[in-house]
Amino acid sequence: MEKYAHSLLERGWTETVEEDLERMNGGKLGRPFVFTGKMIEWGNRLKHALGISYRLARGFLNHFLREKGLRGISLTQFYDRCREVSAVGGADGRVLASGPCDVEVSEAPISVAIDSTGMSLNKYGGWMSYHWNMKPVTGWIKLHAAVDPDTNRILAYAVTDERCGDIACFDGLMDDVFSAGHRVGKVLADAAYDSKAIWNEYTARGIDVAINIRNSQLNKNVPDYPGRIRSHGCVPRGREMARILKIGRDEWKKEKGYNRRWKAECTFSDGKRLFGDTLSSRKLETDVEETVMKVLLLNEYKQIRMRCQRSE
Repeated sequence: MEKYAHSLLERGWTETVEEDLERMNGGKLGRPFVFTGKMIEWGNRLKHALGISYRLARGFLNHFLREKGLRGISLTQFYDRCREVSAVGGADGRVLASGPCDVEVSEAPISVAIDSTGMSLNKYGGWMSYHWNMKPVTGWIKLHAAVDPDTNRILAYAVTDERCGDIACFDGLMDDVFSAGHRVGKVLADAAYDSKAIWNEYTARGIDVAINIRNSQLNKNVPDYPGRIRSHGCVPRGREMARILKIGRDEWKKEKGYNRRWKAECTFSDGKRLFGDTLSSRKLETDVEETVMKVLLLNEYKQIRMRCQRSE
């Protein structure tokens, strides 16, 4: 945590202000930039990492600007510039934002654990709801993630509202993992992702698929005579169902390494302990931006933690 705090307070941007402004204003029409992108990124990271307001983060930024003899930034301009640097892409239908994370690519094939978690929306206080007649805020933002269980770092993310099912984001997450250059040897997921299309597609790619299968599905696919099971057009899934019936679910999980899927839950838990499970924004677009920013900060924290463990 101390190393992470040092990285948040690192102010290398103060040494390259003139060069950055010259580069940003080269060929620019209209009013020139006065504040560099690195300044704004530093303040924005501090705001989301500490869970403070834009006003307080601007106060930190202005303190260091004036320490260097530079003019301070107004709250409105700081807010607008933060929105620019934290703007997210990848919106597609029900998916509000998605994309791969900047994680170094391993030479060996990796395992990928797919899961999702909910982020609570900011709720108004009782007095504000009563006095201003504000409607209560309900629902949540869902964060879908592909996690490397060896490092607990998020490889790809997708942000949706609570109405989007888990299975709808599976292919998008895996496509982002592949586009980043990662080689996947195994996919781990819970029963929410149990689909014949997923089993067939990723087994055909040479990937070991370990998705939990509900007991209700096992019972439905067992015929009247023992020793046989109906695959219903999905041979890989039928093979695993037969294996579960033969050796038991607990032994099957050990055999497939399915228990490592819980590393995704650990990653979500670490993020919520660091940044909380409630979003501080009051608009949907800023809720999405805040969620993505917390994903990037969590990966940064994980990377620092890995370096500390290696040095020890």
